[in-house]
Amino acid sequence: MVHGLLNKSRVKTTENSVRAEAKVVHAGTKTSESGSRRRMLRVWVVDDDAVLSEVFARLLTRQPGIRCRRQFPSAETVLAALAEERPPDVILLDVNLGRQSGMAAIGPIKQLAPSVNVLMLTMFSNSDHELEAFEAGASGFLLKSYEVEEIAGLIHEARCNAGAPGLFPNLALYKELGWPFGQMDARGSNRAFTLANLIRHLWGTPRRQTQPP
Repeated sequence: MVHGLLNKSRVKTTENSVRAEAKVVHAGTKTSESGSRRRMLRVWVVDDDAVLSEVFARLLTRQPGIRCRRQFPSAETVLAALAEERPPDVILLDVNLGRQSGMAAIGPIKQLAPSVNVLMLTMFSNSDHELEAFEAGASGFLLKSYEVEEIAGLIHEARCNAGAPGLFPNLALYKELGWPFGQMDARGSNRAFTLANLIRHLWGTPRRQTQPP
């Protein structure tokens, strides 16, 4: 009788273990609000501002389905890493890397890692640069004034739906309207991509409300 009770206890323990493991697996493959299953994306950031780059990476890692653990200050450093390591899913590449142009790095990056989605980051929306990035093989042209949540959403969009209008907003708009390419003001330029703004996102500091006159 004791032996039978022990067997029942072991079976119960095994059942509980299987159920617990099933919950873990289910949580790892949970369907997102959009209805698509998202796997964890590995993201690298290339920006010559080390402080902004590190804080930005931490903010992105807080977003669902994204892990951003590597930052690089120049095109040379990220290319050296791609030559030696397993490439990420997405590289966020600053248009201006000090005296260098991030645009010139798109081609070499795609040669080393053709499957990587390169998303350009810039302070100002310029349709000529956007077209240049598109023709060089970039998967998107994003403004640093975008909210972190919006950038995270576009990172997933680049992997799932490469032709989404939000990835190249000027090109999509101009193609639809038949307008010529040219200089445009940054969308949402009042939301500057500054260290203070990043810190506000990171620690959840509420934005100061201005009192009406």
